[in-house]
Amino acid sequence: MRLRLILLSAAFLLSGCVMVEKTSRNDLRGFEIVGSDGRGEEHIVISNYGFYLFNCIPIVTGNADPLNPTGTTLFSDEVTLDKIQRVLMQEVKQRKCQVTNIQPLCESTCYFSAIPYIGNTLGIFWYKTAQVSATLVNPAESSRRRTSQRGGR
Repeated sequence: MRLRLILLSAAFLLSGCVMVEKTSRNDLRGFEIVGSDGRGEEHIVISNYGFYLFNCIPIVTGNADPLNPTGTTLFSDEVTLDKIQRVLMQEVKQRKCQVTNIQPLCESTCYFSAIPYIGNTLGIFWYKTAQVSATLVNPAESSRRRTSQRGGR
């Protein structure tokens, strides 16, 4: 019984995660981005998740701080749209590109409710996810395209 509890605790402590998933330029070849002056460079999805008590007290979350290399944080509320958007803005600045089609998503799911049959109103253990996706546009292609449309000036 103790070994199971230790293994469960270890898995729990290593469970927060920040993920950055990207497509390549070839995946967006041939697509025009509506409302943009250029072609899509890549599509990026950034997500973070963690576990909370009563949907407000963070237990373990993914670390959204780029200066701190650890994968998880304890008792720090990192699963917020603000922190995920900071990671997105860092990616945009790193690539020196523009961003369009930003889509945010925040969700909470209750695992254990304090009183059965009431639902998630008095939930004890929660799983939260924050996610943002966007399309990165290469500004060099945008300016070349505008120049060619104006007659090569």
